[in-house]
Amino acid sequence: MTRDRSIICAVAGAFLMTACAAPASSSEPQSQASAVDQVAGLWSLRGPGGAQCSLSLANLVIDGVRPVLAENCAIADATKARSWRATANGFEILTADGAVLMAFRRTGEDAFEATSGGFTLSRAPLS
Repeated sequence: MTRDRSIICAVAGAFLMTACAAPASSSEPQSQASAVDQVAGLWSLRGPGGAQCSLSLANLVIDGVRPVLAENCAIADATKARSWRATANGFEILTADGAVLMAFRRTGEDAFEATSGGFTLSRAPLS
């Protein structure tokens, strides 16, 4: 329970740091690190049958991984998510043992779609 609470606090802190961070300068080379900055944050995941889930993708590394927090989740696969990593075209959500659970490709500035399974991801509004 204490470890779970620590991870939740770390993810929330990472989200706040990501939301308030200054944008990268245009003189910086584009790399996977830039993809991390573009992907980290709070997202709404929707399944093909209408199931929904909120995903927080941390912008910091804890115990060697970038944590994922699934909340209010009616998508079974998303509840197994423990970490994520950026890829050249999007990002992957991983299980606790590092297996790829879901892979996403960018479809818009604040939108992704799963490479299989019919899932979509959109940036969640901050209220």
